[in-house]
Amino acid sequence: MLLQTETTSPDPQVNSSVPADAAAASRNPGLDGLRGVAALSVALGHSVLQVGGIGLWGSRLRDFPAMPWTDILVRLISALAPSDAAVIVFFVLSGHVLWSSFQRKNLRFLADLPDYACARLYRLFPLAIASGLLLGLSLEASARDLALNMLLLSHSLNGVLWSLQVEVVASLSLFAVWGVTRATTWKLLLAFAISMGATAAFRGNPYIVFFPAFILGASISLVPVRILQRRWIVAAAITVLILTNVILGHGGITRCFEMAAATILVGAVSRGQLQFLRSRTIMFLGAISYPFYLTHWVGLAAAGWIMDQLSLGSPYVGVAITAVVSVTLTIPVAWLLHVGVETPALKARPRLPRGPGGRPARLRT
Repeated sequence: MLLQTETTSPDPQVNSSVPADAAAASRNPGLDGLRGVAALSVALGHSVLQVGGIGLWGSRLRDFPAMPWTDILVRLISALAPSDAAVIVFFVLSGHVLWSSFQRKNLRFLADLPDYACARLYRLFPLAIASGLLLGLSLEASARDLALNMLLLSHSLNGVLWSLQVEVVASLSLFAVWGVTRATTWKLLLAFAISMGATAAFRGNPYIVFFPAFILGASISLVPVRILQRRWIVAAAITVLILTNVILGHGGITRCFEMAAATILVGAVSRGQLQFLRSRTIMFLGAISYPFYLTHWVGLAAAGWIMDQLSLGSPYVGVAITAVVSVTLTIPVAWLLHVGVETPALKARPRLPRGPGGRPARLRT
């Protein structure tokens, strides 16, 4: 996903006790733009997957000698839109902005848990429900399956919902890590070590294997600024995100490289690098990235129908048409959901009072 946003995304977790001008000052438009690029990368990656198939998508460098040169070129083209790496970027970005929010507001775990859980609820579920209703109009799904998908209890109808399920669990788990560590360096590093150790014992469990990405996002402040400001290091991180899955495939070792590279990239952007991410077009994609991510299936379905009518033989033309059609058709749908569901839901979110021992929340004016 990703998929969410706070200081960086359509997930502004602005506590009611934080003045609006202070909240605005805390936003980093470059991180908003990074979310837009990541969402576009996922969409383009799905376009390659739809045309080339899962077999081609899962191939790697050692498979190339047995592959037709046309398939090799399509696989190399897919490296320009590394959808798996983009989801890792979403997770690291989420961990970074959530943790920054915890620190900025000096949240207390028990006192602020109700308000935090409410914020997560209003942030993630209204769009999941709305996009689920849209999906229900297009599929002959049972009411039970539709309800489970709308409540993020299943991803049987919309495959990308798996990452939202991870987001729900990981964002609550990260708040628990905050309550235990309170940003103490050695405790945070210990939490990361434990999370990495757990991935070896729970391989295949997405709630476990992707949680280290959130802790890495929380740990970005520990990375020396001089590292994040060196262009060659940032360029190396981007290269890792683009090429690792083509060279090594989509296994666990690739995920480790992608997590490390995503941490460098998110940290660099948070420090003002890659200024092009602040352009109006990319920031617009960042603003609609969550509904875009949830509804790209609309554009893919339309593109698939067009491809069936054209019966093209060239995979390159097929990928290009699928990408252009799917993205073009999804953008207006995502924008309508952004202005009609996402923004109103964020504005309507109640600010709950802090629990025992905490200060009462200040009412918005």
